[in-house]
Amino acid sequence: MAGHPAVGPVRWSVRLGRAVSGELHDPLTPVLAVGSAASAILGSVVDALLVVGALDLNALVGGVQRLRAERALSGLLADQQRKARVAPSEEEAPAGGTRTVDAGGLRPGDVIELAGDDVVPADARLLWEEGLEVDESALTGESLPVQKQTDRTPHAVVADRRCMVFEGTTVVAGTARAVVVDTGDRTEAARAVHLAARTPPAGGVQARLQELTRRALPWTLGAGRR
Repeated sequence: MAGHPAVGPVRWSVRLGRAVSGELHDPLTPVLAVGSAASAILGSVVDALLVVGALDLNALVGGVQRLRAERALSGLLADQQRKARVAPSEEEAPAGGTRTVDAGGLRPGDVIELAGDDVVPADARLLWEEGLEVDESALTGESLPVQKQTDRTPHAVVADRRCMVFEGTTVVAGTARAVVVDTGDRTEAARAVHLAARTPPAGGVQARLQELTRRALPWTLGAGRR
């Protein structure tokens, strides 16, 4: 079933439907919907169809653009996280030298080595560092590189965990060796993505517009019948 040629288009259609639905979740959508319904009731069917058509077309275009942006971002992340340098274990130490592996194959307990321009392949605890500075702006929003240290920082927020390096951040200076503690969906970057993907509850102007729309709809329909 996984190799069936129809599976790809079906999955894409489902994702597009979700993206379009997200675009329609806008405070102005119910207002425009009520306006088009009122126009149709009052006999202006063409005006109602124009409003609905424009609303649907805008949502469709926005949904397609969102899917393209997500695909481009996934490609960039895949390129950045492709490789990692793993230090030899105690048994392998006599053979010497690091080995390069796919970042997706890292597991907690692996020891990685970092140098300038490296993209950190996983969340890791620093074992030692020499002049290590990391750009964490993509994760924390911090505009300046963060100088790292090996001293523990218990219970600190992500931006203040100086003894840690995080997946997707970039080494701008120095070298280091660190032990992997989290990979995949358990990293801080993955948690941030999941939180950002959640639909926040309606609040402020959006909640007020939705409330006014619910109250105005019965009056609008009643006026149309008259």
